[in-house]
Amino acid sequence: MKIVYVTLLGLLVACAPDLPAGWEDAEGIEDFTQDECGGSPYDTGWESTVEANADNPGLRVVGDDLHFRCEQDVEGFYRVDGTAVDVLVQPVDMNPGLVAGCDCLYRVEASIPEEPPATVTLYRRWDNLNDENDPVLVGSVEVP
Repeated sequence: MKIVYVTLLGLLVACAPDLPAGWEDAEGIEDFTQDECGGSPYDTGWESTVEANADNPGLRVVGDDLHFRCEQDVEGFYRVDGTAVDVLVQPVDMNPGLVAGCDCLYRVEASIPEEPPATVTLYRRWDNLNDENDPVLVGSVEVP
């Protein structure tokens, strides 16, 4: 599990990430990148997608056109059940004080230390300022 360290009253305090129900034991993805904003979710014709393939070693997962706020840093977590690998992408700051007045589409890439064969399922989740904040299914792919 990825541990976040924050300074509170001059003390360095470890905090567990704010994960949804069922994801409490998920591992943080260390090899995770987020591209710059690449479009608007208000344009027609876009759809979030997931791709995954074997990456020696492990799995390489790509989520494209994931809908988040402009200028919002996101991070990834994964959990494994047999050959099923679930990946969750959510904002680093789940309780932002100020947010941008726009949304955009991001591409993310992650390396996960699980070997194929696997069924990779990608979810995305918005920050806690949204009324409904359960993970949203992006899609699933088989990696032979």
